[in-house]
Formats: sequence, structure tokens, C-alpha cells
Amino acid sequence: MRAIERTDQGDVSRIDGPEPGLGTGSEPESSAAPKQRRSDQTRTRILDAAEQIFGERGYYGASVIDVTKKAGVGLGTFYLYFPSKIEIYRHLLSSRQEEFITESRRAYDGATDQRAIVQVAFRAFFDWIGSRPAVLRLLREAEFVDPTLLPDLYRTRAEDLRDRLGRAMELGAIKETDPDVLAWCVMGMTEFVALRWLVWSGDKEIDPERFSSFAQVVSRALGIEIEPAAK
Repeated sequence: MRAIERTDQGDVSRIDGPEPGLGTGSEPESSAAPKQRRSDQTRTRILDAAEQIFGERGYYGASVIDVTKKAGVGLGTFYLYFPSKIEIYRHLLSSRQEEFITESRRAYDGATDQRAIVQVAFRAFFDWIGSRPAVLRLLREAEFVDPTLLPDLYRTRAEDLRDRLGRAMELGAIKETDPDVLAWCVMGMTEFVALRWLVWSGDKEIDPERFSSFAQVVSRALGIEIEPAAK
């Protein structure tokens, strides 16, 4: 039997032993798996709705109710997953950044030619931003929503890029310089090109000639020669 301890006011304060249905092994796997999938789907639906609502209205112009209506869930369901509006905002930006880093790594995985790496890595970034322009808007708004959030988000990306650039320098693939400074410079160029020709313009992709010009600029910064795209 499970022991239940109550406070002086009669509220349940502790339940010892497994509770059926909470993923403790008491449920058959065939029953627990669909529940987990539904939970993951609900969480994803809430995050996608938050991305759209925050992207359209900004953090301060949006409300939790706006997000729940868009996601098609109740307030109670929202708070099962996220304790507050600021927490879903933080989680949204952090999780989207993790998605981008994963997609970027997957794009150039196995590539050994530095020219190809430049092409596929930055193409992956622009394609990803083109499909999620709200993320870049939210990233720039984050400084005014939670000043502690933005430095961490940028540092995570910069450290990942710095480490990759450092390894490339060790292999002699790109010219040697301070990898930390180079990482921040490349990030700045990439972000403003995405803002100019994706977010602000409303386009889903960058014109091939502009992308080729960008790739050449970055390649020169890295000490790599790259052929312009064929016209």
C-alpha cells in the first residue's frame, strides 16, 4: 500500500510508492508511448503558437491567452508545460537555437572541402531563418525582455562556431587568427544579411547572386577562395 502523509490542514504532502500512470513502469509500454507522443505533440504545438504570436505582436503585445487560442489548448494545459509567459519565451529561443545548431551541423557533416562547408553551412542558416523569420525578431527583442538571456544565446552560438573555426585552423584549412574574434565577426555579418534580405524583406530565400557574394566575403575573411555561383 502507498502511505499518504497529511499536514495539519489535511492537505496531502507526500505519497510514497509508485503512482500508476506516471511512467514508473506500472503502465505497459504500448500505453505509455502514445501518451508521451501526445504530450510531445502538445508541447510542440504550444511552442509553435508562441513563436507565431510573439513574432507577430512582440513579447509585450502578446499574452498567454493569445498563445493558447492559437495552439488550441486551455490555460490549464499551457501551465502544465510552462509556468509563465517569460519561461515559454526563454524556452522558445533556447530550443530554436539548439534546433538551428543541430541543423547546421547536419548540413555540413562529412564535408571536407572548406568551400563546400562555407556554402552548405550558411545556406542552412539562411534557409532556416527564411522558414522561421520570427526567431530573429525575437532574438533582437530579447535584450529588452530579459537582458540576461541574450548574452547566453549569442555566446552559445559563438562558442560553437569558435570551436569549429579553431579546429579548422589547427588542420590548416583556414588562416590562423583569433577564432573567438572571427566567430563574432562572422555571426554579425550573417545576422545582418539575414535581417536585410529575409526578415525585413519578407522573402523566404536570399537571391542566389547575393548569397554567392556573401559566401565570397565570408570566405575571404576565412582565407578561403570560393568560386562564384554560375549565372
